[in-house]
Amino acid sequence: MSHLTPYARAHVAGNDERPQRPGSDAADLLHLLATVRRRWRLFVAIAGGFVALIALATLLTPKSYTTTVRLMAGRPSSEGPRGGDTALPVLNALVLQSGEQSSETLAELAQQRDIASSVVDTLSLPTSPQGLLSHVSVKPIVNTPLLNLNVSWSSPERSAQIANAFADAFIDQERNFVKSEAVAALGFLSKELPRAELRMRQTSARLAAFQSAHGFVDAAAHEQEVITRMGSIDQRIDQLTVDKSEAATLLANVNGQLASMSSTIDSAQQFAPDPVAANLRAKLSDTQTQLADAQGKYTPSHPVVIALLRQRASLLALLAAQPSSIVSQTTLAPNPLYQSLQQQASGYRARIDGEQAQLRALLAERTSHVPAMNALPSQLMEFATIREDAARAANVYNALAQKNSDALVAKMTAISDILVVQPATADSATRTPSLVINLAVALIVGLLLALAVVYVVEMIEHRSASADVARRLGLPVIARIPDFSTTNRRLLPWAQSMTIEAFLHLCVTLRLKNRRTLRTLAIVSPCRGDGKSTVSYNLAKAMSTLQTRVLLVDADLRRPTLHEKAACPNVIGLSDVLRGSTSLGDAVQTIAASLDILTSGAPVSNPVVLLETRLAELLKCAQASYEMIIVDAPAMANVTDGLLIATHVDGTLLIVAANSTDEREAHNVVAQMAALGIDNVLGIVANRDTARVNDYGDYFTRSSGVSLTGGAA
Repeated sequence: MSHLTPYARAHVAGNDERPQRPGSDAADLLHLLATVRRRWRLFVAIAGGFVALIALATLLTPKSYTTTVRLMAGRPSSEGPRGGDTALPVLNALVLQSGEQSSETLAELAQQRDIASSVVDTLSLPTSPQGLLSHVSVKPIVNTPLLNLNVSWSSPERSAQIANAFADAFIDQERNFVKSEAVAALGFLSKELPRAELRMRQTSARLAAFQSAHGFVDAAAHEQEVITRMGSIDQRIDQLTVDKSEAATLLANVNGQLASMSSTIDSAQQFAPDPVAANLRAKLSDTQTQLADAQGKYTPSHPVVIALLRQRASLLALLAAQPSSIVSQTTLAPNPLYQSLQQQASGYRARIDGEQAQLRALLAERTSHVPAMNALPSQLMEFATIREDAARAANVYNALAQKNSDALVAKMTAISDILVVQPATADSATRTPSLVINLAVALIVGLLLALAVVYVVEMIEHRSASADVARRLGLPVIARIPDFSTTNRRLLPWAQSMTIEAFLHLCVTLRLKNRRTLRTLAIVSPCRGDGKSTVSYNLAKAMSTLQTRVLLVDADLRRPTLHEKAACPNVIGLSDVLRGSTSLGDAVQTIAASLDILTSGAPVSNPVVLLETRLAELLKCAQASYEMIIVDAPAMANVTDGLLIATHVDGTLLIVAANSTDEREAHNVVAQMAALGIDNVLGIVANRDTARVNDYGDYFTRSSGVSLTGGAA
């Protein structure tokens, strides 16, 4: 895929019709593959030449053979005060020195000039010690005590011999260093051992005296004992206080019950008939007799009968309320519940007295332990200091004694802390440079280099060939619309004026070339994003200043945008007129003097059918009212709407965008129109041209009579 003349990428007036095309990454890849296919000879020549060059350089480069001796570094750690300082700086240095050295340190020690000099003298090598070191490298293996001693030489046998000799020389040097180290340590230790022993005895005696004076051996156990004893006393005091409070509460409850209770009770009673009840029964019997006589003599309403009835009722009520018997004699006895409560009260008082006595004894005991508790921190601190001094003195003495033994052993044996794990052999030598590896790398780099060169050549040829748009598409360029979306304030006024003049120039060109026959004009483009709708809108505005009546029609029924640029509603429009649901006069809107617009209208499912059957009739009807009709057609790369529209108009303008329009699709569009017999293509409008002030001088001013979208007024 190539593009047209490399104009600026910015829009002419606004960012219209430039969506991100789906599958752009795949399209770029396909474009790159197509470029490689077209220029496969150049691609193969560059990639193959690079691989051949690397292969030749590899074959001509002198071969070098590398062998490796694997060493293990480190010595067994000895007992002593590791991880902490002692009181003697020299001993601290010995402890640190005798620790395991890092692999990185040993790697640096192995590459010394005196070791290289020893190997040169031993093997009679024709090089200097410094020259030998340039062939030797020692690398530690991460997180292990292993070292790899590598030697590169022109022959594998000599390389292995030098590597083994170098390892032996390094081990001998370490052995001599250990021996000299042991002799120096023995001189120091012979003086320090007696002093360390004396100090150890003094601190041990001081510790024993302190333990004897204070009656404990272990400070932690003593502290725990004192704290436990005090805690036990406090716990018992708290328990007795609670028990005492509970007993006092129970005693108060018992005393309250005793106060409300009698100390004696009635033990026996004798009963006799009630004399009042006997008297009432006698009177009742007389009244009954009198009532029977009166009822035999008189009627029930007679006063005598009524009086006797009332007397009988009164006697019956008195008799019912009177007991039949009464207590004639009562015998008193002690109350057993009262006596039980008295016994409980006595028990509670005895309990309270006992608990009070225990509390006094515990408080006295606690008071006696307070001095020991208060003195505990100072005793523990003093004990810790004395014990630490004794432990440090013992550690120093033990460390010195151990170092003395180690130094004696090292002096007698002089064992190095470097060990050969695997010697070097000529069979294991690796050769450099490797032809296979270099060819693999060269192939990858050559392919990338060939791709880059082919792409650059394609771009250079494309840019140089894009200058002649008319020749490449077979159509004349009748206008160039410059780009004025620039941040250069000096350039912006001229760019705007140049843009306005470009549209006016396009209008004049169309009028002079097609004065009589051009009444309807279609604006098409190969792809979306070429600026077709913006050119249509600004061309209509510019043409409305030269002609009395201009109609702008948005025939893009799939993705309309003109109503947004004109800031007008899109309720009814072209689709409604084509369907016959509204008239042309009702659907047209006026947006400027001498300029009307017919928007796309309601969406339709099949715009091709409407455009094929009704568009010609609509354009013929519109010509009765308008001198010029400009139709904004859809992009022609993906749909056929633009081809149908081009067959119904007097002329067609092809809009291409600089450095944006797909040249191949533009060629396809032109070829397709020619194949269908569409011969009304007037030419090409190159959109987004580069605005250059020097090309126009002072012809343009900062103002113009035409107002374009985003341009000057």
